[in-house]
Amino acid sequence: MNSPVQPPPQASVVQILAHPDDDLYFVNPDLQRAVEARHPIASVYLTAAEADGRNIDTRDQTRGTVPPDYSGYMAARQNGLRAAYAVMATGERDSPWSRDVVEFSAGVLAERSTLLAAPHIQLYFLGVRMVDTAHGFSPDVPPSRLATLWSGRSPVAPTLVAEDSPLQQVQELSSESVLLCLVEMMRYFRPTVVWTMDPDPQHTAWDKAKGPSSSDHQDHTATAQFALEAVDRYQRTGGVPPLVEHYRGYANKLWPSNLTETAYAEKKRLIDVYGGADGHPCTHRHCGDRQLGDGADIRRYGWSTASRYAPGTGWLRLQPDGRLAAYAVMGGRVAVWTESVPGGPEWVGPLFLQGAGLLPALTVAPDRRGSVHLVGLRRTSGPGGTADVEVVRAWLRGEEASPWEAVGNPQGYTGDWQRCREVGVPAAVTDPAGRLHVFVRNFGFGLSARRETDEGWSDWEDLGGAGLQDAPSAVLTSTGRIEVYAPTRQGVSRWKQDAVYGPFSHDSGLLVPTQDTWRPGGGITPLQTGRARMSLFYREEESGEIREHRQRPGPGGWPAEAENLGGAGGTGPVAALRRLGEGHDAIVLARRNAAGGVGVAVLANDRRRGVPLWEESHFLTVGAPSLAADRQGRVVAAVVGIDGQLRVRRQSEPFAESGFADWTTV
Repeated sequence: MNSPVQPPPQASVVQILAHPDDDLYFVNPDLQRAVEARHPIASVYLTAAEADGRNIDTRDQTRGTVPPDYSGYMAARQNGLRAAYAVMATGERDSPWSRDVVEFSAGVLAERSTLLAAPHIQLYFLGVRMVDTAHGFSPDVPPSRLATLWSGRSPVAPTLVAEDSPLQQVQELSSESVLLCLVEMMRYFRPTVVWTMDPDPQHTAWDKAKGPSSSDHQDHTATAQFALEAVDRYQRTGGVPPLVEHYRGYANKLWPSNLTETAYAEKKRLIDVYGGADGHPCTHRHCGDRQLGDGADIRRYGWSTASRYAPGTGWLRLQPDGRLAAYAVMGGRVAVWTESVPGGPEWVGPLFLQGAGLLPALTVAPDRRGSVHLVGLRRTSGPGGTADVEVVRAWLRGEEASPWEAVGNPQGYTGDWQRCREVGVPAAVTDPAGRLHVFVRNFGFGLSARRETDEGWSDWEDLGGAGLQDAPSAVLTSTGRIEVYAPTRQGVSRWKQDAVYGPFSHDSGLLVPTQDTWRPGGGITPLQTGRARMSLFYREEESGEIREHRQRPGPGGWPAEAENLGGAGGTGPVAALRRLGEGHDAIVLARRNAAGGVGVAVLANDRRRGVPLWEESHFLTVGAPSLAADRQGRVVAAVVGIDGQLRVRRQSEPFAESGFADWTTV
C-alpha cells in the first residue's frame, strides 16, 4: 500500500452534469444538504440542453406551431437553474448573480455564474449543442452531440450561446478539450467528492439487431464517462483521489421510490422554481424551463435519489491482529484506514491499494483465516465509446494485498459489451471451507453466481429470479449455509442452500406488499437473530422508515407483516449488528438520515420492544454506514464524510446497551 494521502482541508463538491436540471432531479436532496452546509460547490453543465427550442409546456397541443428559439430556451433553463440555487442558498429566487466568461488553459471559453450572496456556489456552462436536421442543420452537416463526441464519431462539436450570455463566441470543442477543462476545474476546486450520472444505465428493451434501448438519456451516459476519465487524469497529475458518486437517472421511474413525501415535496418545490411554476411573477423573457410546467410529478424519475452503485454496509472489519480496518473506493482506488493499536483511538490512513479503474462498489468478505477478499467492479473504457466492465477480486492479508484478479462477467460469454456493462453491484461471502462465492445481478435482472473451487473459478451460474433492484446481500449462517437476499420490483427474493456446499434454491415470494407492508425502497440487510432465524432490515418504500422482517421458526416462517423501527427519511441500506453476551442480546442499527448524516439505534433482540430511540448526527456523509465490534467487544459505527474523511463513534463499554461516545474524525 502507498503512503497516507492527506485530503483537502474542507469538503468541496464538483458536479459534472449534462443538463441544467440533472442536479435538481437526480442529485437532490443531497445537493441541498451540501448547499445548506455552505460547502464549496462547482457545477459544470456540458451541453446546451436546447432540446426542441420551444419553451412551452409539452402538454400544450399548439406548441408545435411555435418556431424554435434554441438560444432563448437555453437561457431560460439557465435562468431557472440560477433561481433554484438562489432559493437553496438564500431563500430568495431573485438573489443576484454575477456572470462572466472564464478561459481555460486549453483555450475553451465558458460562462460562469457566481451567486453573490454565496460566492462559493459557481455554475459553469460549456454549451455543447445537438447538430442534426431536426435542429436546423442541413443534411450535409455531419450530426454530432456530446455522446458522439465521447465515442469519437464526431471529432468536434459546436457550442450554442445562450441569449443574454456574456459569452458570445461560438466554439468547436473536441473531447480532449472538454476533458482538459474538467481536469483544470478539479485542480482548482480540489473536490473531495465528484457527483455525476450513470455511465452504464440499464436497458428497458432488447432487440437482437439494434441492441438495448437505454433507460437513460444518452448525454447523461456520455457525461458520466467524461467525468470518470477526468477524475482519472486528475489523479495522474497529482490530485487527491475524490469520492465519486454516480446518480441513477431516468431509471428511477422503473423502481420503487425511496424519498419520503417531505423529501420529495422539497425537491419538487425547487423543480417548480426552475420551471417557473412556483407562482413567482416572471419579469424576464426567458424566465425558466416552461416545458415542464407544473408537471414534474408526471415524469416520476424525480421520486427517488439513488446511486447507480448501491453502497454496502460491511466495509468496517476486525482484522486478525485485533485492529479495525475500514475500506472505501476513492477515485477508482481502494482506500484503507486502520486502527494504530487495537481499540483505537488513533487511526492510520487512508492508504491506497495498487490498481485503478474501480467503480464505487466494494464488498468486503472475510475468510476463516482472518484475511479479507475485496470484490468490486472494474471499468475500462474502450474505442468507439465501448467499455469493459468486470467483477474483480483482491485478497488482503494484513498489510499485503494481491493484485486485482478478474472474476469476469456473467454476460461475458456473449462477447457483447452492451450486455456486460449492466452487471450489478457484487455481493460476496466465504463458505466454511474458506472459498469465495460472488453474486451479481445479471442482464436479465436475475441473479448470477460464481465460486472458487480447488481447480479455480467455477463457471457463472444463473440462479434465476426476476426484477432485481440490484445490490444483493449474502450471509453465511451459523449452520454453514449461504443465503442471499435481494430487493425486487415487487418485494424480496431469497436464495438459500439446503445443505452445506449444496446448490441454491430460489424463493421469489418472501415479502410481497400487502395492506400493511410496502416494498423495500432500497437494499436488504440480512442478520441472523436466532439459531434458525434471520431478520431482514430495509427501508419501506416512500416513508423511508426502517422495517424488520423477522423469520419465524418452522416451515413457512416468514410473516406477511414487518415491524416498524422508526427512523423515517434518508436513503441507502441499514447497517445491522447483533451483540450477544452474558445477560444481554441486542441489535445495533445505523442508517443515513434525512439530513444526510447518520443515526444509530440499539434495540433488544426480542419481540417485547417499541420503536427505538435514534441518536442523530447531521454532518454530511457519503454511501452507507458500517458497524463492527472492536477487540474489546465495543460496537464501533463508521461513516465516510462528504469531505472524504472517516468518522467513527465507539461504545464506552463492551455491552450493546451502553451509550456511544461522540463522533471523531480520523
